[in-house]
Order: sequence, then C-alpha cells, then structure tokens
Amino acid sequence: MVKQARPAVVRVETNSVSGSGAIYEVDGRTAYIITNHHVVEGYKRVRVTVNDREEYQGDVLGADSVRDLAVVKICCGSFTNLAFGDISSLEVGDEVVIIGYALGMPGEATVSRGIVSAMRYDSNYQSDVIQTDAATNPGNSGGPMLSLSGEILGVHTFGIDETSGGRPLQGLGFAISGTTVQERIPILQAVVSSPTPTVIPKPALTRTPAPSAGGMNRFGPISGELWHDVSNGFIEGEYADVSMADMLIEATFINPYSSSYNSWDYGFIFRQNRNAPFIHVAVSSYNNWAVNSGENAPYNHVGGGTLEHLDTGAGGKNHLRVAAIGERGWFFVNGEFVSTLDLSDVTRAGDVAVITGAFEGDEVDEKVTQFEEFSITRLSKRYGPAGGKLVKEPGFIAVHENSVWTRDLVVEAEFISPQGENWDYGFIIRNPEQNWLEVIGITAQSSAFGNSGRWFHKTHASGDSAYTTVAEGPGPGLRPGFGRIISKRAINYLMLKAIGDTGWFFLNGDLVSELDLSHNLDSGWVSVMGDFFLDHQGSPEFEHFNVWAP
Repeated sequence: MVKQARPAVVRVETNSVSGSGAIYEVDGRTAYIITNHHVVEGYKRVRVTVNDREEYQGDVLGADSVRDLAVVKICCGSFTNLAFGDISSLEVGDEVVIIGYALGMPGEATVSRGIVSAMRYDSNYQSDVIQTDAATNPGNSGGPMLSLSGEILGVHTFGIDETSGGRPLQGLGFAISGTTVQERIPILQAVVSSPTPTVIPKPALTRTPAPSAGGMNRFGPISGELWHDVSNGFIEGEYADVSMADMLIEATFINPYSSSYNSWDYGFIFRQNRNAPFIHVAVSSYNNWAVNSGENAPYNHVGGGTLEHLDTGAGGKNHLRVAAIGERGWFFVNGEFVSTLDLSDVTRAGDVAVITGAFEGDEVDEKVTQFEEFSITRLSKRYGPAGGKLVKEPGFIAVHENSVWTRDLVVEAEFISPQGENWDYGFIIRNPEQNWLEVIGITAQSSAFGNSGRWFHKTHASGDSAYTTVAEGPGPGLRPGFGRIISKRAINYLMLKAIGDTGWFFLNGDLVSELDLSHNLDSGWVSVMGDFFLDHQGSPEFEHFNVWAP
C-alpha cells in the first residue's frame, strides 16, 4: 500500500516552514493538493516536491485558518492522486498509517503506523478530529492519515509530546477528519484560480532589424539586465538587431528571485519582424517550457512540457540553447536535449531577443532578470542535398567527400540499407587529416534471432594503430535490413549535432545519445561514410546529405 500511495504524498515548503501534503485530484496535467493552513500561511506560492525529486511551483488557491486546511495547485506533469476513505466505518482500534516529511529531513517521505485512539469533535478547529498513537513530528503537518487500503482518512494537523509533573506523556497525533476535509475542499479550491504560464501570454514589443545586420554571421556574447515592469503589459526583451532564420541561440539566465516568492519566466524571441508572426521559447519557475508562435496574443501554442533539471532557486542559473533550421528546431536546457521544435509557422529571417515576463503574473516591479553570454551564430547550409552510393576500396572506409571544414555543425542524411545482413553507415566529423577524427554511425548485426542493430561512436588519433570506442549501445528505432530481399531494404534517417565539447546523435527523429566530444575540439572535414567495419561490404546508398555550419 505504501509503495502505491507514496507518489501522491508531497513535500510542501516555504522560506520558513516545511510540511507535507496529499494529491487528492488530478485534472489532466494539473494536480490539487490538500495540506495545512499553517504550512502555507502568508504565502501565495510555495514549493512542492513530488516523488522526492520533481519540484513544482504551487499556487495557494484557498486556506481555512480555523480548520487548518489549504488547497494548493501545481502544473504541469504526470501525477497520481489518493481517494478519500469511508470515515463513517472507522472505529477506535483500527490501524492507520501516517506518511509525510517528518522534521523536513531531505530524502524520501517517512512512514509510521498506529491505531485510532479516539475520535471527537474539537471546538477550536470546529471539526471532527482523529487521534492516533502513530509517531508524528513537525514536518508531518498536512500529510495524509491513511487506511491500510491507502485511502485518505484525515489530514495530520498537530501533535502533543511533552511532560506533566515531571512524567513524560506519550506522543499524541491528531488529524482533521476526512469528512470535514471533503466538505471544505470545494470552497477552498474555488477561492482563486491562478494562471498557468501556457495560457495567458503577453504581447511583445515589435522591433525592426537594423539595415546593416543582414550580413552578420555572429552576435555577442553580451550580458545585461531585463527590468521587470508589470504596468507596461509587454514582454521585456533586449534585441540583437540581426536578421537570421537558421541559427544557434544561447544564453545563461539568472533567476530574479525564488520560485516560492513569485513565478518567473525567460527565454528567447526569434524570427521577429514588424507586424508579422514570430516564435518565442520560454522556461518558467513552474518547471516547464513552452513554444508559441504568432503576431499577437493569444498565440498559437506549438509545444511544451516539463523540465527535470531546472534550477528555480533565487540566484540560480539556467543555460538555454535553441538551434533553428527551416521548419525544425531543437531545444536544450543546461546542456541536455529537451525536445524537437516545430517552427513551420514562422520560417522567414528576423530579429532575436532575450526575454522575460512572457506570461501574465511572471514579473515583480523593480526586480531584474540578468542574462549572460547571449550569443547568436548564423547556421548556413554549406553542402547538400547530395546523394549517391558508398563504394568501399580495400583498406579504406567508403566516404563521400565535400569541401565543408568546420567544428560545430548540424549534419543529416537518409541511408538505404544495403542487401545482406552486415552493414554500417554514418558520419565522419572533425577530421583534419591529422590528430583526431570522430566516426558516429549505426551497424546491423546478424544473429540467430535475425538482424539487430547498434550505434557506435569511435575516435582515432594519428599514430594510433586502432580506433578507440568512445561509446556504443543498442539502436532504438533502427529499421534493420531484411536479409536478401532487396525490395524490403529499409531507410534510416540519421542526424548529428556537434557544438563544442558535446554532440547529440539522432536516429529516425529520436535522440539516441549525447556524445562526449571533449577530446576533439578541432575543425575538420565532414563526410558520410559506410562499410567502416572490415567485414562489411554492403555499399550503402545515401540521399539528402546536408550540412549546416557557422
């Protein structure tokens, strides 16, 4: 039971108090939590931790100081809720379980077990209360008292643990009865409805690119400040005065304050022109991200989701990066790939800005969102589309050469799996014909169970007698060949992004792995390759080989 109930028990924190709560209702990606009034007292927003690791900003919808109850709403994630039990059948002597974050200690919620000692009406709380001998401590406040079947019987509120006449009293715990809780929830839940950051976006201040910016290939890095101004009703931004469509945008943002103080957001606007649609990408203190497009609010919501590793504390830093090429984009937060972006709504070149206050309620007057290392790099199509057949010569890897020399890039190609059971293909990058080169690709392997596949990343330095394997693993989503039936040969789409010391390898649109390129920061030639392994003679074909680079 405890294992099933634990995901619905949450930690609720403010700057001064740490308590517990229970998710009692889930509506799509929104969850409603019952906790104590004294846990959230004086705060409109609190920190809520789900599953001991996922932190959300919670909005306090309503609170009842008499009955010591409050309802908190969080968004947006995948949540589990607990049902309420039948209090009318509860009797003295029945076993109960208390789950909560006792003493505010880090880590998992703690569990204690006891019996119902008494049930009585408490005039101070104007509620029926349930007394238990289960061990409770500060931090358990707001957590659920559960039946052995995992249903909510009450909300733990206070305990007694003291001495009388020099003799120790046994610890006593009390919970507000689930009957009272259910009666008060509709009132508390309806008190206020706080906006979520994907519903009420604000309009942007339109800027026109400078006439001389058209030939600029790089901007920044610069650092600066975005002052909050609630009264102007606009997204605050600092523009680069560039005109780009395909580009790499990145910046590090510093949180203006803690997420428990007020919500905040920041990110980028790009491809913006006067009186024309643009795209903005933003993250928020709700631990989520959103992509919107359009000219005026309400915008077209293109995509979004939750973030696992966003620092939401006061003064915390988060690095955001967007790569945009034509109708496609890729979003990264703190060096981790988040999602592919649909940019088909706006494909023309336009200005780029760092922004804050993209959503209603995410600003506090006189507060400042700082940004560092804001930079933009134009990505130009340097080669492609090209196609052909990779024919191996004895002692050599089969390659298709071109004139692209770069370190950072986006490279893609579709490969047609050759006849037979053993083949490989992929890319060679950072190959200066000396020092290092990187080979990243996929390979088919025949076995008793048919063809399976793997991906691999190998490196080679001049003077080495063999290639070194950097990483490898199963090829999820690989469309293997089908033996010798030529008409059923599969096509696999490979894409690779390399930026500085990190790369990201995609197979058929899905991220396969992040790549460690820190050992090779050289610029070099870029190629498609095939028949890397000595026993492979398949001569794979390729199409739509394209390379974008600064």
